[in-house]
Amino acid sequence: MTVAYAFQWSVLRPAIGELWHGLRITLELSAASLVLALTLGLVVALLRMSSLRVVRAAAYVYIQVFRALSLYIYVLWIYFGIAGAVGINLSPLTAGVVALTVLNSAYMAEIYRSALGAVDPGQHEAAASLGFGRVRAFATVISPQAIRIAVPSLVNQFVDIVKDSSIIAIIGTSDLFGVTNRLVSYYRAPFELYTLVAFFYLSVVLVISALATFLERRLQRHLLL
Repeated sequence: MTVAYAFQWSVLRPAIGELWHGLRITLELSAASLVLALTLGLVVALLRMSSLRVVRAAAYVYIQVFRALSLYIYVLWIYFGIAGAVGINLSPLTAGVVALTVLNSAYMAEIYRSALGAVDPGQHEAAASLGFGRVRAFATVISPQAIRIAVPSLVNQFVDIVKDSSIIAIIGTSDLFGVTNRLVSYYRAPFELYTLVAFFYLSVVLVISALATFLERRLQRHLLL
């Protein structure tokens, strides 16, 4: 069997500039989604641990609903569904950030909740014995310990955000994968371009993993001190 595909590695040189631009958009999109998801996830986790049953139930429903469906559905629903239903027209990048935020905040809420639950109850009692209020105890005693526990899982979630951002290309974003799709249509060199974009994603994930390892070591060093 003869393969009729003609490799065109030369197209990578003129395409590299647009791919770098797409990579920048992907990193900006992922970073914005990470910050918002971390913030919203913490709020949902605290609500999930509330003493009020109604509040706990609402947070539980939020987590289950947003973890139940795929990012693909969220992207299409937010970009096309909301625009059609209530007339709010979001840009593709904004819709992508919203979709990535709501999905990942649900996962991060469970990460936070697990980490906070893993902190020794004696730490709460120690903070109370020093006269710390609930807010001060949480900010200075409980949350730093919980963050050390949560960092590996939060980093994994950030890696998922970077990889999942490629799905946003379905609504016409100019991120790395969206740019790659357009270049594939123009140059007719799918193998070459998708191979290069895979290298881009792999490089980003490796850098994030290296930074996470460095952060974990720093946190562990402070813990030992």
